[in-house]
Amino acid sequence: MELVEHIFHLCIVYILFNMIWGLLVQLPKLLITGLSSNSTLDHSVKAIRYLLLSTLTYSSTLLFMENHPTLNPISLYIISGLILSIYLAGKLNKKPSIFKFASSITTNLNFGKKNPAKEKLNYEKHIVGLSIVTYASCVSIPFLGENLGENPLNIWFLDTIKEIYETPILEWLIGFAGIVFMLSMLQKGVVTIQELALKISGKKSPKKEDNPLDKIMNEFEKMKSNSNPFDKGEEKVELDDELYVDFEEMNEEEEENK
Repeated sequence: MELVEHIFHLCIVYILFNMIWGLLVQLPKLLITGLSSNSTLDHSVKAIRYLLLSTLTYSSTLLFMENHPTLNPISLYIISGLILSIYLAGKLNKKPSIFKFASSITTNLNFGKKNPAKEKLNYEKHIVGLSIVTYASCVSIPFLGENLGENPLNIWFLDTIKEIYETPILEWLIGFAGIVFMLSMLQKGVVTIQELALKISGKKSPKKEDNPLDKIMNEFEKMKSNSNPFDKGEEKVELDDELYVDFEEMNEEEEENK
């Protein structure tokens, strides 16, 4: 039960960190730059966010170990690393949502105006890999873990997360969101293990059904390009991935896998 409690605690940290990050970083960035894309800025923001998340995972694990000294620290570090890896891997495989579809329709109805395109983050996989390596380095190198995992920014985030979570009304709402997030993470972990087992055994994984929202968005793009006389190769604008609530996305993936 204590290991499940630790996983639940990490889920709460991830949810509230994303909320704070959205308010302090993503919202000002959206207001300043609008829907325009800047590859350097986008990669920088993404790198800082993922690296902070990896060090927060390490700091949260340390705090949990201090409160539960009887637990095996190695098992806690491994579980935390798996949760972090599964979460970051999920960020690389986002599926279109209703919110994204609605925003696509809204931005593409500006006939006669050329919209700036959002560039794909080509180095996001490298950033995810670096973040996982950073967590592993904090665990294996105590000096590095002490400096990265216990820095003032991490301490501020953890204190703020604790204050928000302990608010009487919000505690129940965030707790429910944490349970949904945790179940989604566990389900995703089981699916990942099954896929790895199939690959190791040489068997083909069952074909996944196509996302119906993909077909709708493709049909909308065809209809728009055929009916808009002012369309001259303009590309659609997509809102930043960070505007999506993570536990909702992972819950959608859970429903699709059923």
